[in-house]
This record gives sequence, C-alpha cells and structure tokens, in this order.
Amino acid sequence: MYRALLSCGLLLGIGCVTQRMSIPVMPPLIGPPKSPVVWEEPFQQLDPQRWREVEVHGHTQYRIATLDGHPCLEARSQGHASILLSPVRFNPRTISWLSWEWRVDQPVEGEALKTKKGSDAPVRVYVYFDTQGLPWQKRSLDYVWSAFLPVGTVLESAFSAQSKILVVESGTQSLGQWRHEERNVAEDYRRAFGVNAPGAVAIGIMSDSDNTGGESLAYVRQLRVSRQSNDRAERERTQP
Repeated sequence: MYRALLSCGLLLGIGCVTQRMSIPVMPPLIGPPKSPVVWEEPFQQLDPQRWREVEVHGHTQYRIATLDGHPCLEARSQGHASILLSPVRFNPRTISWLSWEWRVDQPVEGEALKTKKGSDAPVRVYVYFDTQGLPWQKRSLDYVWSAFLPVGTVLESAFSAQSKILVVESGTQSLGQWRHEERNVAEDYRRAFGVNAPGAVAIGIMSDSDNTGGESLAYVRQLRVSRQSNDRAERERTQP
C-alpha cells in the first residue's frame, strides 16, 4: 500500500489523478520576432542589380551623393525624364507602410501637374501594383512634392488614368531641408482607386522636367517598406 501511495503521489501531475487537471506540454517554439522593415534602400550605392533606369524622355542624372554625412540619391533633371525602378513585392494589406526622406533644392519652374505641358515634379516616389501592363504601365500611386498644389491633393495623372498623384509635400518654404514621409499604402490605394489594393510589384523614383523644359534638383534617402508604422514605433519607444 505504501508503495502504491508513493507512486500515486509521484505521478499526481501525469495521470494518477486526472479530474480537472491538464497535462503540462512543451510550449511551442517561438522564433525571433519579425523585423518590421521588410525592404530598404540606404543608397550607399546605386546597385544596377536592384535598380533599372527606364527612359521616358532622355535621362535624369541619378547618382549617389553624401549630404549631412549620410548617403543619398541625387536626382538632377535638365529637360529630361527617366525613372529608376526596383522590383519589390509585398502585400499592402499586411505590409502597409512606406517611408522615406527627401529634399528639394530646386523645384520645377512652370509645374502644373493637372496638365500634360506642366506635368513635372522635382521628385516622385512610386508604388506599382499587380495589374495589367508593363511595370510603368501598371496602376500606381505617385507620391509628389509639388510647388503649388496643397498637401492632401489627389488627382489623376494627365498621361494615364492608371496613375494617381498624391501630394504629400507642398510649397517652397522647406527647400533645402530634409522632410520625412510615411504613408499607409493600402489606405492610399483605397482612397485613390476606390477598391482594395492588390499586391505591390515595384517601387520607382523619378525626377522629371521634360514637359516644362526646366531644371530640378532633389535628393532621396532611407527608403523603406515596413510591417508597421515607424513613426508610431518611435513615439512608443520614446514615451516615458
């Protein structure tokens, strides 16, 4: 009897007494947390394996520069237009955030984004989506720094109904200054096209002055695609 009681006591948690008890199991293996940043471009070099230049009307001068001690992409347009394209696939419904910093030193004189003759901008950041056509013919969101149109303006490109322009910086008061941008791609697509976003397939950067025949100079750095808002994460990190 003693041996039976002792055995029952030792096995209490694994079957001798089973009423209202659960058998402890090994916890599931938990891997390291997923990084919020799924793709980024630090612009330490202009990698031809990552970026392809597509000519629109001549070639914008793209090169790596250093400003304020940090690498960045310099985009100088002199009556020309070409776009840098990088294949980047992500689902905006789960990976929604696009962020970057840009700076305009010389805006396009005569900019008038609502017309073909004036549809130029010193700097644009594009997101292309999985719709019909070649990469530059697919539906796209065109984030623009406009000299005149107010922030929040959404309009159709003068050249294609497949491209929607979203003005995220405006005016000349911030010329020569870095400006940080962060956009929810899924929300912007729904606002621009009225439906949920399909998968994204590419990101583009462009500086163009071919329609006005003018000149422009701008810079881009710290381009990222993220699972969560970096601005929100930074606010939460710095809160007391």
